[in-house]
Amino acid sequence: MRLVNWLLSADYDGRSSDLVQATFLPVLSGQRALCRTDYYRHSPVVHSGAFILHHSVLHVRSGSYRGGIFYILLIYIPYLSCDDRVLPPDRYCLNPLNYGFGALMANEFYRIDLQCVGTYIVPRNVGSITKYPTELGPNQACTLAGASPGQPLVDGDAYIWAGYQYRKDQIWRNFGILVLFWVGFVVLQIIAMEKFQHGANARAVTIYAKEKKENKELNERLHQRKAAGRKNEDDGAISGTTTTSGKAFTWENLDYTVPVPGGTRQLLNKVFGYVKPGTLTALMGSSGAGKTTLLDVLAGRKTIGVIHGDVLIGGQPTGVAFQRGTAYCEQLDVHESTATVREALRFSAYLRQPYEVTKEEKDAYVEEVIALLEMEDIADAMIGQPGVGLGVEARKRVTIGVELAAKPQLLLFLDEPTSGLDGQSAYNIVRFLKKLAAAGQAILCTIHQPNALLFEQFDNLLLLQRGGECVYFGPIGKDSQHLVRYLAERGAECPSDANPAEYVLEAIGAGSRDRIGPTDWAELWRQSANFEQVKREIQHIRAEAAQHPPESDPKADQEYATPFFYQLKIVSERTLTAFWRQPDYGFTRLFTHGAIALITSLTYLNLGNSTQDLQYRVFAIFQASVMPAIIISQVEPMFILARMIFTRESSSRMYSQIVFALGQLMAEVPYSIICAVTYFLLLYYPAGFNTASDRAGYHFFMILATEFFSVTLGQMLAALTPSVYIASLLNPFLLVVVSYNYLPFVYEDFKLTAYNQFSLFCGVSIPKPSMPAFWRAWLYQLDPFTRLISGLVTTELHGLPIICTENEFSVFQPPSGESCLQWAGDFVNATVGYLDNPDATSDCRYCPYSLGDDFYAGLEIKFDDRWRELAASKFFRFAKR
Repeated sequence: MRLVNWLLSADYDGRSSDLVQATFLPVLSGQRALCRTDYYRHSPVVHSGAFILHHSVLHVRSGSYRGGIFYILLIYIPYLSCDDRVLPPDRYCLNPLNYGFGALMANEFYRIDLQCVGTYIVPRNVGSITKYPTELGPNQACTLAGASPGQPLVDGDAYIWAGYQYRKDQIWRNFGILVLFWVGFVVLQIIAMEKFQHGANARAVTIYAKEKKENKELNERLHQRKAAGRKNEDDGAISGTTTTSGKAFTWENLDYTVPVPGGTRQLLNKVFGYVKPGTLTALMGSSGAGKTTLLDVLAGRKTIGVIHGDVLIGGQPTGVAFQRGTAYCEQLDVHESTATVREALRFSAYLRQPYEVTKEEKDAYVEEVIALLEMEDIADAMIGQPGVGLGVEARKRVTIGVELAAKPQLLLFLDEPTSGLDGQSAYNIVRFLKKLAAAGQAILCTIHQPNALLFEQFDNLLLLQRGGECVYFGPIGKDSQHLVRYLAERGAECPSDANPAEYVLEAIGAGSRDRIGPTDWAELWRQSANFEQVKREIQHIRAEAAQHPPESDPKADQEYATPFFYQLKIVSERTLTAFWRQPDYGFTRLFTHGAIALITSLTYLNLGNSTQDLQYRVFAIFQASVMPAIIISQVEPMFILARMIFTRESSSRMYSQIVFALGQLMAEVPYSIICAVTYFLLLYYPAGFNTASDRAGYHFFMILATEFFSVTLGQMLAALTPSVYIASLLNPFLLVVVSYNYLPFVYEDFKLTAYNQFSLFCGVSIPKPSMPAFWRAWLYQLDPFTRLISGLVTTELHGLPIICTENEFSVFQPPSGESCLQWAGDFVNATVGYLDNPDATSDCRYCPYSLGDDFYAGLEIKFDDRWRELAASKFFRFAKR
């Protein structure tokens, strides 16, 4: 190990454009390795204990709060704020991160001698100047903190004490203090968990939206209709609620194979069947028999594998518009949790019913569906999440209602609609389905071991055994007589006290007992007269359909029912409403921006013109690099949850992927603007930055561009990953390219490793000239934070006069008989900085900077390029869409 670039590239004297060459005299000793290992093991424990304590007291899950706390701890270590006017020294004792960082610094440096060479010698030879010694001489000074006059080596212990107030004898003391912090946090955590039992006695709560005038009138009508007992309806029929095409749905000789390692696997094998309008067909079988697979194949939702056979609607192949004309109720009730029941149904109606149907007609139809499913009392209730919102049965009714609101003309598919429900709730759901079938709706649904009463509500049964083979398709009959007779004729007589639905599964070997009767029920089915009757019925349906060819439909090839901009309007409105109804998201994001900006501005309040203040200006600007990781940690979960809903809705061809992405982006815009304004106002003016309108305006627009960039980056990462967990694992690997100062201590805060995010290759942490050629050639240019830091630093420092304080001058002695100007004038004229006492003949005082421009000159960034950098930041934002 030859270079300690990561510690010395932003040295205490304010110059980050040169690297300090440091020689490690001894090899890594066992003591130093043990110290580092102990710190790496105990520091995560200490900080995770602190964050668990924070959650135990406040019951807040958002990682942004933890990121804010971690930021406060990080900014108040002497490495970033070592001036007593920033924070009194005794206040560092409250920061556990200070002890860990100090121990590592002391452990790393106390056996190191830093050699003062190159740019850390003043005056020195520059360009064609050769009058000065190449190594530190008696008439030169070393600018490293802790340097002694005339000494070319700087003791590492002296360096970190002069620069950061750390010492060798603090190593094991700091380790012991970290252990005490850990013990203290554990004790406080135990007390907090005993005292603050959040939600211990909580019950499921249904939240209702504030009732508007329109909704109030609609609810009154619904309740009046309910009070009248639905005199015009009964359990057997509903008039005017469904509109069907009258087309039968058939499938013949259906096979489905999927690729597997080493070959293929057949999941469906020669399946025949049909669903007529006005019938309710059950799809049953053992686990793994292919019930949901068959349902997905028939609904056209499979995107992998090979399908053979004929799937026809009205005797015609299913086309592009088939999924728009069908409804599919998934087993999991996935809905926008912040929407009310009425809003969820209207959203489906607006996007899935034909565009030509007026809004008033769609709204009226939604009210019919609400009445049909007996949801009058929960019409304005927010769907919510399990435990906070609607119950299981109500959520299942909402799922069915959302699909019915689309007014499916062809078919209604349902996957396990009674799953997770008690007997009464399951009966209610099937009763609703029976009412729909009586109104002419064709319904096919999978169902798992219903009771006898429930089973009899179905008209037909399609029974599958393992391997995707059909063992029965036909009517069930009263008391399941048709099914029972079929089984009895083949040696499996159902006992009178048995549930036929359970017995049939036992008979084919799908239950807990051995198979009853023949060994191959699928082969018996293929040889039966019932199977021949099914095939004849399918041919009859096709023949009838051929006699009535469908009329030409100009929208038959139209994938979506509504145009693009109408989709965008409806989706954006819902997304904005969802964001507004989740105040935790907006508040934590705004709070984090405000807190970080305020803490930073109060830490670096009213900065002056010294070299130390110059360094603090850069530190304050660099806090903008904290925000992307915190924003990403909030955006990713929101996007992934919304994507789950989109996955369900896109399968029904409600709206396109572009609409979803734009809707998510547009909903973030107001929050990004508000957060950018808050961050700018709380940081820029209190810190004493340049108040000229062009400088302040540029700074604001760059912060705003960073907000948009962070949002789109978070959404891009979320789109590329299957879950929040995977996204959180991917974040550090991406962000490490752009960061190295903040250490992730707990899993949740891997996303908060944010100080100098995108700064490792942005040209400041490692200056461009010192960057390895391979990375400098491409990654430096592609790093978005190259633009951010370049633009902000040059805009703030351009033309800023620098006046060194007494302890910031480098003092050297000129040769006897020469003035400071005579001895160092050539050096000063060839470089930057100024001599404070050019006419003196002793104690020459040299300030390394005269203007802020001198600081960033070595970084190879220019003030004239700042607008180009802003434009590049905008480009990075749109490139990720």
